[in-house]
Amino acid sequence: MTTQCLHETFEERAAAAPGALAVVSEDVELTYGELDARADRMAQVLVDAGVRRGSLVGIHLERGAQMVVAILATLKAGAGYAMLDPEFPVHRLRDMVEDVAPAVVIADSEADVDRLGTPAAFVRMAAGDADRPLPRGAAGAGAEDVACVIFTSGSTGRPKGVAAPHRTVVGTVLGQSYTRFGPDTVWLQCAPVSWDAFALELWGPLLTGGTCVFHPGRPNPLVMERLVADHGITTMNLPTVLFHVIMDEYPEALEGLSDLLVGGEALSPEHAARVVRDFPDLRFVNGYGPVECMVFVTTHLVTAQSAARTAVPIGRSLVGKEVYVLDEELRPVADGEVGELYAAGAGVAHGYLRRPALTAERFVADPFAAPGGRMYRTGDFVRWHEDGPLEFIGRVDGLVKVRGIRIDLGEVESVLETHPAVKRAVVVATGERPENRRLVAYLTLRPEQGAETAKSALRAHAAEKMPDFMVPYRFVVLDAFPVTHNGKIDRKALPALGAESSLGGMKKC
Repeated sequence: MTTQCLHETFEERAAAAPGALAVVSEDVELTYGELDARADRMAQVLVDAGVRRGSLVGIHLERGAQMVVAILATLKAGAGYAMLDPEFPVHRLRDMVEDVAPAVVIADSEADVDRLGTPAAFVRMAAGDADRPLPRGAAGAGAEDVACVIFTSGSTGRPKGVAAPHRTVVGTVLGQSYTRFGPDTVWLQCAPVSWDAFALELWGPLLTGGTCVFHPGRPNPLVMERLVADHGITTMNLPTVLFHVIMDEYPEALEGLSDLLVGGEALSPEHAARVVRDFPDLRFVNGYGPVECMVFVTTHLVTAQSAARTAVPIGRSLVGKEVYVLDEELRPVADGEVGELYAAGAGVAHGYLRRPALTAERFVADPFAAPGGRMYRTGDFVRWHEDGPLEFIGRVDGLVKVRGIRIDLGEVESVLETHPAVKRAVVVATGERPENRRLVAYLTLRPEQGAETAKSALRAHAAEKMPDFMVPYRFVVLDAFPVTHNGKIDRKALPALGAESSLGGMKKC
């Protein structure tokens, strides 16, 4: 398993084939040589601005070729990057910036940085176009240095940043065979820049000599079909929910692909079987992995046989990554028995940025490795199938996935409870199928507040502080929550949404 850094591996590809096409966005195409040269110049600007090995740099740019220049420049300067998605609410971005404490923020304008409320220096993206080259190896970053910080939902009401070193990203791409990597591959980049899937869609091609084509705006099957035809896209990586929708409404978007990766939710056997039947030449892979282990820990090549099961397997561990299925005493369970999944090996991140207690809780000592080895407690129940691959069973705690994005229900509850009208909030996920899953907030209000007044105020409050995928689609006001015999809120006894008319004291808003 290689221990190279991301930028070093990219530089090797650029030196070997400088004229090969690296990135394509709406108005810009850059070869490997052009991208490398621009990133060198931008890296010198960052160094002049005070960026050093171990620094973190915030990148507040729209997706596209210039964003890739900024990412590479950050790595060449010895720093790690944190993507500050312009589509996120300002409140969430400010929480992220506070945790990252970036040395600089790369943006298109100073006004973009001012809205983040950070004292970090502002570096204009265009500033790197005319400066001197950065000497190779000047930064001296290592495989254990933080390459990127990826934020995921947190139960305290704030997102938590996963600090991922270079080895986690490099190890997810190089030496792997779950999909085809190489100069003949053209990848579609359509995941939000804040997701770990973004790293796979960007570095999958750039570390192996392929081409990365950026999808403009939010994923659209019609646009996907056009991009596949125009650019010869070979590889797509889709959240499972989006894949289900495409298969139901616009399967033509997948025509012409050679490789399709899906992950983020349990894969529907019905949809899997249709892909195997309708696209027999497509290499179709079901993947599993938390952000804390960089995109995929396990993958499974879907066949007609595995699609016919009641649950499509999530497969076996990647090269350099390990998985254990353990009981409460951290003992391996027998094949066919349900246990909690722990991930170990090259993909495990350092932990949560500036959250030592939470890191210690989730990143624990690996009893099966050499001293100092760690494993990540995923919070997922799985079991080994009789013929080898893992099957996903469900969540251990209150984390759910909506639209393929992991959400901590406690974070949504905490944000709602910051509104002065709310006394208590309980959020649940409804919907049997992943693509139909929605968040519903049950609330008790302070005496002076009315349900109708709370309706618009709460929705606006939530939208201001959280991304749209975390905003509940319905708010239900109760006089009081049902409780268990020991006085805890009984989530299982919360009234069903279809029963509003028969429940006294319940107001829908």
